[in-house]
Amino acid sequence: MRSTPLYVLAVFVLISCSERPKAPVDPLRPNQSWAYPEGILWWDSLADFSKYVTLRTFGKTDAGLPLHLVIYSAEEMSLEAIGNSKKLRLLINNAIHPGEPDGVDASMAFYRDLALRDHMAFEDMIIVCIPYFNVGGSLNRNSHSRANQDGPREYGFRGNAQNLDLNRDFVKMDSRNAMSFAQLIELIDPDVYLETHVSNGADYTYTITYLPTQADKLGYGMGGFMRKRLNPALENIMEQKGHAMVPYVNVHGMALDSSYTGFYDSPRYSTGLMSLRQCFSYITETHMLKPYDQRVEATLAFIESLCQLASKEARAIQSARHSAKMQVAQVDSLPLDWEIDSSRIFRYINFNGYAPSYKSSYVHGEDRLFYDTSKPVKIRMKHYDYYSPSIVRSKPEAYVVKGGYHQVVERLKLLGVNMRKLDGDSTITGVISYRISSFETASSPYEKHYYHFNTVFSRDTVDWTFHPGDVIIECHTDRDRIILELLEPDGPDSYFNWNFFDAVLQQKEWYSPYVFEDKAHEYLSSDDDLRREFTDRLKTIPAFNENPQWQLHWIFQQSPHYEKEHMRLPVFRLE
Repeated sequence: MRSTPLYVLAVFVLISCSERPKAPVDPLRPNQSWAYPEGILWWDSLADFSKYVTLRTFGKTDAGLPLHLVIYSAEEMSLEAIGNSKKLRLLINNAIHPGEPDGVDASMAFYRDLALRDHMAFEDMIIVCIPYFNVGGSLNRNSHSRANQDGPREYGFRGNAQNLDLNRDFVKMDSRNAMSFAQLIELIDPDVYLETHVSNGADYTYTITYLPTQADKLGYGMGGFMRKRLNPALENIMEQKGHAMVPYVNVHGMALDSSYTGFYDSPRYSTGLMSLRQCFSYITETHMLKPYDQRVEATLAFIESLCQLASKEARAIQSARHSAKMQVAQVDSLPLDWEIDSSRIFRYINFNGYAPSYKSSYVHGEDRLFYDTSKPVKIRMKHYDYYSPSIVRSKPEAYVVKGGYHQVVERLKLLGVNMRKLDGDSTITGVISYRISSFETASSPYEKHYYHFNTVFSRDTVDWTFHPGDVIIECHTDRDRIILELLEPDGPDSYFNWNFFDAVLQQKEWYSPYVFEDKAHEYLSSDDDLRREFTDRLKTIPAFNENPQWQLHWIFQQSPHYEKEHMRLPVFRLE
């Protein structure tokens, strides 16, 4: 073989070196956070630099731009392949509130550190990161909307392109962002989930607190594993790194002096939704009054710690999830709502806080709360973090949802609920139907909705004819928690409470009293039971006795003319 001249080899080496992508700059800049456009360019350069990092787009957002995903993996693979992988899958979600960008910069630093290594770290894991979940809010930069926060100099806005708080949108899915998130987690099925935030409410010494999904609500072996094994291990690792932390301080406007309760994450929140999918979930909450650089450093330490722990416990985590999924499918009943157990169950935390006190306000003259940062105190704090079910509902064999409520059907599909459409008319005997008896409604809008609560209903057994397009959702799957919590009317984040069924609350057909009076008399005369009940109501309900229009309407409601759909939830149980 003829040898190549040395000067040719030298030129080749120079060209190769000049063409090799450079590592992107250190993302940690004093009191600065990366804006969306420059941040995506930075991530693109990191993907060019590292063979283990892939940047791709996925789904849609309300801002008209896609979500970006950054994947750290030994090999490039599709999202479907990630979901089918035997490796542990960890998902990091940043900038759901872009005014809280600590995780944006911490994730960049974490991935850059991985990329600079000469070998693959966390070989038993696939790490997926959403660098900017709220793209619209990330583009809406300002320096003033976070009134109580110490830096950075500029940041995004809490509301998205629809002015929605996306951290309340995970099951109602008014945003394309939330719909894309549902599709993503269905594809990759994360074992561990992390979302990054900045906290408010009280002052204390800690730079970072953390919010695990509520352990009792997670349940089925996973809750105990998280409470007794994962959470203490995380606290220990973080303390060893110089970032001591405690559970999220769920106190707002009250003196933090003796106790606080664990946060209840209903399905509107990401960790609440992820618990219904049997996923170990965490939220970081750095403290707003600590300097920005210090907060980013603590968030970075948490990301590193969680990945180290997840890698160490990978088999146990995946085994616990598999077991929990099987249990959820097999049990006969499931809890829908929870309440704090404050009567007896708590644990003590050696809490490093500041002395709370009150002084006269310079503005309004009344006493106001303040924390004296010159007086750090150690408090033997009671932390109430045990919840008990307040509503438990048995599973039916299946639900039938009227297909005309396509917004509900679409959302359930996005959440991975399997269903089949009826292809012809079908009368089913003995189905359980819910009639809404009463409810309260918020007096002001909340995230685009007038939310219902204190929902009361009755159940009756009916024969009902279903039509093509109506859908049957069979239970006894690992999606049963999602199905029951969204379709049972009194779940805190049920689709009834979120107004998706409000059309049934309005009566569509009516009557003219001058015409119906005669028919009402005929019904009373020909039906002894009806007449007896009417007479009893006159005697026992004074307001009914004094209101002729109510009396007439009550008779109308008992007649064949009254529409059967009014106040009836278009969701039926097949027992």
